[in-house]
Amino acid sequence: MAIKISDNSIRSLRNYFREKLKGYYEKEEIDDFFFRAVNHYFGLGKTDFFTRPESKVSESDILVIRHLANELKQYKPLQYIFGKTEFYGLEIEVNPSVLIPRPETEEMVVAIVEKLMYNPPGRIIDLCTGSGCIALALKKQFPAAQVTGMDMFSGAVETARRNAENLSLDVQFHEDDLLHPDLSYSSYGLIVSNPPYVTLSEKPGMQANVTEYEPHTALFVPDNDPLLYYRAIVRFAVDNLMPGGWLFTEINEKFGEEISKLMKKAGIFENISTGIDLQHKPRWVCAQRIT
Repeated sequence: MAIKISDNSIRSLRNYFREKLKGYYEKEEIDDFFFRAVNHYFGLGKTDFFTRPESKVSESDILVIRHLANELKQYKPLQYIFGKTEFYGLEIEVNPSVLIPRPETEEMVVAIVEKLMYNPPGRIIDLCTGSGCIALALKKQFPAAQVTGMDMFSGAVETARRNAENLSLDVQFHEDDLLHPDLSYSSYGLIVSNPPYVTLSEKPGMQANVTEYEPHTALFVPDNDPLLYYRAIVRFAVDNLMPGGWLFTEINEKFGEEISKLMKKAGIFENISTGIDLQHKPRWVCAQRIT
């Protein structure tokens, strides 16, 4: 039986939205989707809803919400539907060629800023940059720094470049493969990366909105070689991190100790430590090149 909207009130629209997505998501998540949607599409906030629940919306507005509900029933991420998300106070374009930035990645950026705020790096590179969110956030925080992003996929590089242009931030993005780089690089005071680190055996336990829509090449690594990208990051740091410079890399919580050992084995790092995210999980490893 078709779900009816009894009138054109915002309250009835919310009730329709809840009913349409019942069984697909938890009620709290459905409401979160709804309030984010009416803010995105109509400029209405929660206060507007609760103070004027009988306010009327147009037929075209109803069609927009109907379409959104159908997209969400296919588990398409809300950020891809909107075409954007927020990261470190910046509006970032996202699409299926790039990962959706996670709060944990933002936590790593906060840790970088806290570590380096009194001694800002002059040159920064973001490896496996994706949407460019890390590079752009660091450029915003360290405006005098020369910031570069690198990714092996042209779609990601194009997205990152559009983000830089839209945000009026002078960050250069290059297409290159971290595992087999072709371009020449200079010395950097900060190397940062959020590389692929989810093992394929973890895929069955992940949500459909991730596995069905986000780019697998930016997510997954083989079970038999989970440190594939970290070895490349360390090699890159050996060649390009200046004395006293810092390396930060997001990690799979299962491999923090192994990644720290990899850095120790390189023989160029000191002050190696693991950052804990707000979920109390190991989320990044950082190290300083010996001066």
